[in-house]
Amino acid sequence: MPKRRLSVSDRWIELCKKKTWVDILKETASRIPQGEALVFENQRMTYGDYLRQVEAFAKGLYAIGVRPQSHVALWMTNRPEWCYARHAIYLLGARMIPVNTRYKVDDLNYIIHQSDTEYLLLEPSFLGKIDAYAMLRELCPELEAATPGNLKTKNFPRLKGVICTEGKYPGCFTMEEVLSRGREISSEKIFYQSKPDDIIHIIYTSGTTGFPKGIMTPSSINVAYCAISAELFHLKEGDRYLNVLPFFGNIGLWAMSMCLLTGATLVMTNRFRPEDTLELIEKEKITHAMLVPTTLIDLLSHPNFSKYDLTSLKHVTSAGAVVPAEVIREFKKKTGIDIMNCYGLSEASGLSTWVPEGDTVEHIEKTVGLPMPHCELAILDVKTGKVLPPGEEGEICTREVFPGSQHMKGYYKKPELTAETIRDGWLHSGDLGKMDEEGYVYITGRVKEMFTVGGFNVSPPEIENFLLTHPAVKAASVVGIPDKRLGEVGAAFIQLKEGKATTEEEIIEYCRKKIADIKVPRYVFFVDSFPLNPQGKVQKFLQKEWAMEKLGLKVK
Repeated sequence: MPKRRLSVSDRWIELCKKKTWVDILKETASRIPQGEALVFENQRMTYGDYLRQVEAFAKGLYAIGVRPQSHVALWMTNRPEWCYARHAIYLLGARMIPVNTRYKVDDLNYIIHQSDTEYLLLEPSFLGKIDAYAMLRELCPELEAATPGNLKTKNFPRLKGVICTEGKYPGCFTMEEVLSRGREISSEKIFYQSKPDDIIHIIYTSGTTGFPKGIMTPSSINVAYCAISAELFHLKEGDRYLNVLPFFGNIGLWAMSMCLLTGATLVMTNRFRPEDTLELIEKEKITHAMLVPTTLIDLLSHPNFSKYDLTSLKHVTSAGAVVPAEVIREFKKKTGIDIMNCYGLSEASGLSTWVPEGDTVEHIEKTVGLPMPHCELAILDVKTGKVLPPGEEGEICTREVFPGSQHMKGYYKKPELTAETIRDGWLHSGDLGKMDEEGYVYITGRVKEMFTVGGFNVSPPEIENFLLTHPAVKAASVVGIPDKRLGEVGAAFIQLKEGKATTEEEIIEYCRKKIADIKVPRYVFFVDSFPLNPQGKVQKFLQKEWAMEKLGLKVK
């Protein structure tokens, strides 16, 4: 076990054992009702107003049928409604299902089915190009003639109601209709005494099993790592935290939660644009920001970077993927700020390691830091499961300090996969790494096939299964290859059916119409056969090497 661990106060233990997000929201709103909670475009909201919005929407959800343990999905971009809808769902003891805004029809179909979604809060169109309502209607044609709240659909038998954030759409409640119904509900009716052990949300993440997995997250682990992270991040009341990352993932949720814990202000956007972000840092006097390597690279490479006053920035942390050392150096040179790298996964509360501020150049540039106090971290032998000594490569695994401090409750409706992931108390990350004598963790690779595009995990089997739906495709194999901006991108190897023909451009366009853009292969190679091992499994490492050589990339 490591000689060193991150040191923080014990406040997080008290919080995660006794407090839920509903408790924390009410306490913060009571303490600083006039404190600025949210900033979004031209909208500004105090903590007092925020709590009132949460309670009003909770009453509205209750009025249309949401009850404890109901599954309520949110499919929208970052906006204030996302924030108070989240806490309204928690207030009712229901479970939030964040839906990736990159999803297309096939993705949406799978998530609504697998998550047993009963109510869907929908932004009908977003980012100027995505017609979310049309996608839902394609899967659920009964919407056109349905009475809001009385939806009966063959495809989604558990789906009862859809709420649109704006506009009037057939078969859907408007926000005002929901809020209006809620005005007739007394506050006592919606009161639910939530417990730290309650599942508050089910976040979907793609892994190596072929389809997204729903991570059942109890309140305790969510509160624990946010409380620890807020302290390590030196976030306090009056600070201004910029979030450019989507709320449907853990990193975006951290921002909202850490501000709520500390009374800081969350300044958010619904999409990342480099120059807009630089302008926002200057205008709003941003003090803290959580970014991923892709956003850091885009900011640093922007020609107008030096034109903006970024001196208000105090702390910047990166998660989602390891930040290249050259990016850390350039950011330090241009801003004087050391990027605090960290590492984790959604199954293990979000974070497991963090690089302490003011650490050595070696640790800042080459490691993801020390184990956080809510978990034990060890490198286990991939074959035997034994703890390895310092310096040896194995699988990064974590163990809870006490029940409810770090691990998920499991994958939703996937008990076998849960048992495979958490064994003998250790949560197996699937990531390869090593630990030095002091306890610093180095990421060296992945045990499984999963690769990361711009901080988001992508599952090759999922893409392969989709490619097989193309009428010309006989077999498909997908690997991740390095990309300077996104970290990795997909490369698809395709065997065509006899007598069939297609092009790289046609395959890519076929994917763009149906699956999330992070899953769309950047490259397509047509081959006659795949390299196979004696057991008949595709030797993907050979495909990856071949693709990198063909593209002129350095093969390690």
